[in-house]
Amino acid sequence: MPALSLVEEYAAAAEAASSMPALNALTADAVRALGFDFFGIIHHVTFGRPVAGFVGLHHYPEEWVAALRDMGSPPDPVQRAAERTGCGFRWDRMDMIVAVSARERRHMEEAARHGIGTGFTVPNHVPGEAPGSASFGLRAGRELPARHLPAAQALGAFAFEAARRLTRTGGPRWIAPVRLSDRQRDCVLLVSHGKSDTVIAQLLGLKPRTVNDHVEAAKRRYGVATRAQLVVHALLRSEIAFAEVLDGRR
Repeated sequence: MPALSLVEEYAAAAEAASSMPALNALTADAVRALGFDFFGIIHHVTFGRPVAGFVGLHHYPEEWVAALRDMGSPPDPVQRAAERTGCGFRWDRMDMIVAVSARERRHMEEAARHGIGTGFTVPNHVPGEAPGSASFGLRAGRELPARHLPAAQALGAFAFEAARRLTRTGGPRWIAPVRLSDRQRDCVLLVSHGKSDTVIAQLLGLKPRTVNDHVEAAKRRYGVATRAQLVVHALLRSEIAFAEVLDGRR
């Protein structure tokens, strides 16, 4: 079956999948059809230990999963590279994205000792959620199916979103959808620019006490104690954008 048709069929089946085991089986079949042996579709939290509310779908050798579980938080250059790009990348070329450290190289060597050779990873970034990725690996000694990498890029996106949907259904949300009022948002954005209440009041035509009231109300909505935490949470929820914050610092 042509790779594009395979991805089209997978996308429809994954969207209709009603359980993680069903999605796992669908993904395993599609991954093999594209020429890969393993996959990991995960949020970048502790691997091998289920964490409520986070995606953790994978098919790796059990010995490697056990080793990762024992390591806790190993220095994984694949995850680090995935958090610094928006497009899929080959593992043998990830040093074009990040400077791979000696510890990270030893981690990849340990993976090879467990039978995992090269691979391809598709990043997944959703504002307000932990970073994630879909990785497709090969047994040591096998060559990457280069002609199927565009299809793997698409498959990774569909697979992660299907796993994300199933994980969220009836479960906790990573970041609660709390919205700020227009005035609260204005004040928080200017706080992110390093403005004092007095300066914000002058810019918005308000009293400094009113500005403080808006900021404190926003902190209560997010359940945070400091202005730094307030800015971080507003960014995570996309109430303010990084471009707006950086623009105000020029």
